[in-house]
Formats: sequence, structure tokens, C-alpha cells
Amino acid sequence: MIASYLKKTWWKYIIGVLFLIAVDLLQLIPPRLTGRLVDIVKSNDANENTLLIFILGILAAAGGMMLSRFWWRYFIIGTAHRFSHYARLTLFGKLLTLTQDFYDRMLTGDLMARFTNDINAVRMMLGPAVVMATDAVVLTVITVFAMGKFVSWRLTLLASIPLPFLVLVSLTFGKMIHNRFKKVQEGFSEVTHGAEESISGVRVIKTFAVEDRMEKRYSDVSRRYFEAQMSLIKVWGLFFPLINMIGASASLIALVLGGRMVIYGQISLGEFITFNQYLGMLVWPMMAVGWVLNIIQRSRASYKRIMEILKVKPSVKEPEKPVDVVIKGNVEVKDLNFAYPNTDQLVLKDVNTMIKAGQFVGIAGRTGSGKSTFVKLLLKLYPVERGRIFFEGVDINDISSEHLRKYITYVPQESFLFSTSVEKNIAFPVGEIEENEIKFYAQVAAVHDDIVELPHGYKTVVGERGVTLSGGQKQRVTLARGLVKRSPIIILDDSLSAVDAQTEEAIISHLRESVLGSTLIVVSHRLRVLSRADIIYVFDDGRIVEAGHHNDLVERDGLYKRMYELQTLEESFERDGGTNG
Repeated sequence: MIASYLKKTWWKYIIGVLFLIAVDLLQLIPPRLTGRLVDIVKSNDANENTLLIFILGILAAAGGMMLSRFWWRYFIIGTAHRFSHYARLTLFGKLLTLTQDFYDRMLTGDLMARFTNDINAVRMMLGPAVVMATDAVVLTVITVFAMGKFVSWRLTLLASIPLPFLVLVSLTFGKMIHNRFKKVQEGFSEVTHGAEESISGVRVIKTFAVEDRMEKRYSDVSRRYFEAQMSLIKVWGLFFPLINMIGASASLIALVLGGRMVIYGQISLGEFITFNQYLGMLVWPMMAVGWVLNIIQRSRASYKRIMEILKVKPSVKEPEKPVDVVIKGNVEVKDLNFAYPNTDQLVLKDVNTMIKAGQFVGIAGRTGSGKSTFVKLLLKLYPVERGRIFFEGVDINDISSEHLRKYITYVPQESFLFSTSVEKNIAFPVGEIEENEIKFYAQVAAVHDDIVELPHGYKTVVGERGVTLSGGQKQRVTLARGLVKRSPIIILDDSLSAVDAQTEEAIISHLRESVLGSTLIVVSHRLRVLSRADIIYVFDDGRIVEAGHHNDLVERDGLYKRMYELQTLEESFERDGGTNG
């Protein structure tokens, strides 16, 4: 990722570095002029014009440094910030290509940490680290040269004796900083995820009155992050004082030896002042070496974390030459076996179905029987063996995921709404839609009356994830959002579980009339809802154990009949009030 970015922006860094070198060269002028002025004043040869010339010279150098600093910041720091923009777009684009199994194992907080802390750490390497590295090399070389050329090579060499120790200390501490910063980033991911999960589930936490337990849980996570930070601070806290001590030792050598040279007339007082100012300029490059290594070690750890995401390959492979098939709703499944990625346990076993365009297909079965997994495979959310699922006679592996999903509306049980208005949530799949169409699909989903009673009707902004709506309202708004696509295949995966049985049955009946011609696949644990289906597939332990119309299945002595009788008994019990008096 960095290589591809630098291919486009390398010239900006070249310009920025040239302006940075200009600043370093201009910094040599004020100490030199100050030393010369001291010697002139000491010799009593100075006058007001001389003083004015030197002052103007120093001001000119300062003005040049000001302009050059502006431009190197613009080109280097600005380009580094553009990398943050580029990296976030690249990372976000990658996330959109990854398949469901990736999100099954990744934590939201960890992903957010990579978008924030990790990208910022890499930006520091491409911005401040470039500046510090250039200063560490260029400023050191030209300053040491100026010290030897204008003052004394002997004094310069003696005052530079501590510099090799600086390199040794920096290299020793660099690896320690890298390892500890990696733990800090991992701890930040845990803290972010813990906060995000707790805030999202705050209603559950309060309902069960487990605030104390959750507070302790988050406290443990936060403490581990704090301990990782302190471990890094201990190394960091020792590292920079060592750098400063090395710089101070160089100043001490210059003071002792340079002072003697002034006393014995080997250098002038002005030269000694110039030398000390130059030596003071070397303190920053010395520290910059440490800062650069620290930033590089941090960014290496962060860059690895970012590349871990970018290197992930989707488990569902897209076809090299996708078939541009027009999907009308004909689906065939042949001897389908499926186990989730990285597992060996079969969730679906020898599944065979034949769904015709325009059919109303019911999917029934006990919890964990494979119903939801089956419909998710129709969406190509997980990899499927070749020769198992066909749309219009074309293998699902020969159809691109994007093309396939344009023809399918999938409404899951877990409703998700965006923090925007109700009407924008419903119109989300198509972007722009007439208001009367929004209301029509809301009426089909039996949620129109609920919406108009909201404070601002369809303009009402729902809370995060739709938290301000009831579970049933969210599910019905989600259903209306799906219907807006007007897809030839509509899959409802137990998506009305939060509404009562009568309402669900009415919605399915109305829906069937409203989408005539579309294939309707309904997964539901309420069997009465499926009574009008053209065919019902009954799943058990990953297999289809029964198939047929509702009346036929009730007459058989099978799983469907037992489930239906149990539900009928429960409904009767509820109507009678659950008691005999």
C-alpha cells in the first residue's frame, strides 16, 4: 500500500526535502554572523552600519527559513495526511470485498483501531519521521562540517565522541519499543471493542442489572491496556533521558576544551560562541534519531496490522469471466453439503431443492437445523462447491456476487437501521425514490400506521441501529427497505419474529399479492404462516427430511406434523389464558 502511494507522490517528497535542506543550510547563517559580530565588537571595529548589516543578514536568513518551513510542511506533512485519506479509503474498500466468515471472527473494535490508531502511526512515519530523518542526516553533516571549517576540526572531533553511543542506544531500544507498542495497539483494540459492545448492549446490561459486572469487565480490559502503556512508557522514559545525557556530555566536552582554546588564543571568543550555537543545533538531530526509530518501530507494528486486513483473501472467489445471466427466480440445489470455513462439521447434508420462478417457498425446521445457513448460501455469502447451486441453470460460482445480489432481496431476523430518517432507511437500497412508493412498501410491511404516529412521521430520525423503534417496528421497516428493490427473488429469514403471529400471517399474505411473479422464500418458525406456500421444505440436522404442501405435511406422521400440533396447542393455551380457572 505504501509503495503504490509513493509511486504517485514521490515528487512531492523530493520538493519537500529540498525545502527542508534549505532550512538546514539557512540555520548555519545566524550563528556564523553572531560569532563574527562578537569578534568585530571586541576589536572595536564595529559601527552602527556594521551592526545593521549583520541584523539584516540574520533577519533575511530567518525570513528564508520561515518560507522554506511553510513549503516543506505543505509538501511532506500534507502528503502524509493525504496518505491517511488514501489508506482509509483503501482499507474500507477492502472490507467491502470481504466475505461473511471474515466478519464472523473479527471484532468491530479491532477494525476501528486499525482505521484510527494504526493509520495515524503509519502517517507519522511518512510525515514527521521523514522530516526528522532528513534533519538527522543533513543537519548533522553540515553542522559538523561548519564546526570544523569555521572553528576547529580538533574540537569538533572531540565533542563528537559521544555520538556513536547515541546510535548504539537507539538500536538497543528500538526493538523493545516495537514489541511493546504492538501490545499497546492490541490493547487499544480491546478497549475500543469493549466500549463499543457495552454501549450497543446498554439496554441488555441495564435490564439484567449487571452494571457492576460489566464495569469490572471493562476495568480489567482497561487495566491491561494501561499496563501495556506503562510498559512502553518505562522504556520510552529511559530512552530520551539517555539521549539528552549524551547531548549534555558533548556540551561539557566543548565547554572544557573550547574554553581552554579561547584562553590560549587558539580560537576567538566569537568562534567559541559560534561553535556552541552549532553544537546546540546538534541536540535536535541527536534526539531526532531516537524519535525516528521510535516512530518507525511503532509504524511497523501498525502497518503489519493494516496489511493483515489487506492480505485477507475472500473465501468466496469471484469468477474471472462472470456470466451476465438474467435471474427470474428459478433456483436448483443439487446434493449440497456445507461446513463453515475452518470447521469440519457439516451444517447442511445432501440438500436437494427445485424452486421455480414465482413460487412461494416455505422453509421450516427446528432451531439449528440449517435453515438460515441454506438461504445465506443462496446469497453467496459463503463459498459453495461447484455444481451444487444453480440460478437459471447457471452455476452460482459463475455469477458475480454483486450481480447475483442485485436480483435478490434478503431480509434477516436481526434488523439493522442507520441513524437517519425512516424514509431514508426505507429508500436506502435505491437511493432516490418517490414518497408514495415509500409509503406503499411501508403499507405492505404493515408499518405505515406506526410511522405516521412518530413525532415527525417518515422524517423521524431513528437512534443508533434503530434503537428508538420497537423490535417489531424495526423488522417491518427493514422489510419495507428490502421490498423497495423489487427483486425477482425475496428471502425472508425469520424476519418477522418480533411481531405477533396474526400480523406476520397478514403481512406474508399481503406481500404475496404485492409481489406476484417474484419468487418468495420464507423461513419461519410459525408454521401457520407457511400454510399458503406452494411447497414447504422441512429441515432437521442439516437435511431436508420432508417436502410438500402444508396440508399434505400435516397429514403425514412426521416432524412437521409434530411441530404444527405443538404450536397449535401453545396457541390454544394462550387463548385460554393459560389456566382452567
